[in-house]
Amino acid sequence: MSTMNDFYDRLAPFYHIIYKDWGATVEKQATQLSSIIREYWGGQVQSILDVSCGIGTQALGLASKGYDITASDLSPKEIERAKEEAKLRNLNIHFSECDMREVYRHYHAQFDIVIASGLFHSR
Repeated sequence: MSTMNDFYDRLAPFYHIIYKDWGATVEKQATQLSSIIREYWGGQVQSILDVSCGIGTQALGLASKGYDITASDLSPKEIERAKEEAKLRNLNIHFSECDMREVYRHYHAQFDIVIASGLFHSR
């Protein structure tokens, strides 16, 4: 397992405390992202791929707004936590473990929009 995976696997149980109120942040980010999506792409967007979902901060909120969400992350522990969070909220999100650099080979589907909140990381 890479050092980056180790870092995020260890962070998974605590990730939510990065935010003062994680639940409010999930809702706020979803509202903001949904507004941007509607402004630039209109109402046609249905499917969204989140290629660095972590514990689901954007994926959960967007799913609650009715988008069809597929989400992945390189950390198995963060995917596990995101699945638990989705289950608690009764949200149907398709999660899988995937390094964003391999997303083209990993998914054999097209999406209306791809989001990636983890682009600031490097090896």
